[in-house]
Amino acid sequence: MIALDGKTSLPARAGLSEALAALPQDTGAAGFGADIDAAHEVLLAPDASAEERETALLGWLRRSQPCLFGRLAARSWQGPGASKGLGVDICWFGPEDLARGHAHLAARIWTARAAWKRRAVTGQSSAFLIVFNDERLARALPGPEFADLCRSLADSYLSEWAPLAFDTVYAEAVPLEQPDGSLVLFKASTQLFYTAAHQRRNHDRRIPGGVVISVNAPGHYAHSLVTRGLLPDLGAAMDFVRDNAHRTIGNGGIGHPDRLTSSWHNPARPGCPADTFSATHQIDVLVQKDVVGDDTLRLGTHREEEIWPSLRLDYLTAKDFSVGDPDHGWANGLPIEHDALLTNPWEPVVAANTPDFNY
Repeated sequence: MIALDGKTSLPARAGLSEALAALPQDTGAAGFGADIDAAHEVLLAPDASAEERETALLGWLRRSQPCLFGRLAARSWQGPGASKGLGVDICWFGPEDLARGHAHLAARIWTARAAWKRRAVTGQSSAFLIVFNDERLARALPGPEFADLCRSLADSYLSEWAPLAFDTVYAEAVPLEQPDGSLVLFKASTQLFYTAAHQRRNHDRRIPGGVVISVNAPGHYAHSLVTRGLLPDLGAAMDFVRDNAHRTIGNGGIGHPDRLTSSWHNPARPGCPADTFSATHQIDVLVQKDVVGDDTLRLGTHREEEIWPSLRLDYLTAKDFSVGDPDHGWANGLPIEHDALLTNPWEPVVAANTPDFNY
């Protein structure tokens, strides 16, 4: 197991300030869609307060985030009724933080990450957002420089795995206390969102303000709904979570002039398992190089060779998986001792666009 030991010694990469200064910028007047442009009036305003910026981002998430879990989490400050019990913690960085470099980012993220996991123990939070709010990131063009910088920012988060690799699934571990007082860990996805995804291959990953790493633990959320008495049993909780995941698929055309979505449900046909879908990127790869580095606009259609046709939702179930099954951590908690609260037992998995890929 890997402990969150406060590691801030990161691999040698280009200095953060230098990498930011070298990012090719989108200088066009086309904007990023009316919804993001409106949010940028606050998020990119030099005189906006931290509270105003966070309010602007949460407002955008409630209205324009394709992921229904993101919309629910953005309502968590309105109470468990509005958010359906889904809580989120946010770690926010502005230009002044980025200017202080990787060690500063890593130290702050470690502190926020540990605090989030302690809140997660009681089911108060199943999601974590790391926000890098900077105009240079918001206006950065996709390309090799941007892909390298996104990977470098991810190093500051998952420092136990640094240096991170492209095209790899990195699972987070989120603890939850059981009714008998024992602890279990659930897997959480780690996903990259950024402004320049607008009208590109992964349009569903667009977000205002720069770059955001989003962490979401659906199994933890489902189990917490039961332990907190918000739903009667795990079957009902998993049905609710799976339904929201199912309705998120195909919802990614928001803000696109052709409503071109980046994911869609596979048609029912012999030999095609239920609850499979396709997307133009591997949704749980943290930094997919050929996506984050691709500046080509997608306006009318997607390219056949870019499609991942065998993505799954069937792991969101009340079924008991064996500990050795990769689906176990998503649906079932892995028992741990209390002193392992801040550990992450799941190793990175290199993604493969094959029907049997599982993580």
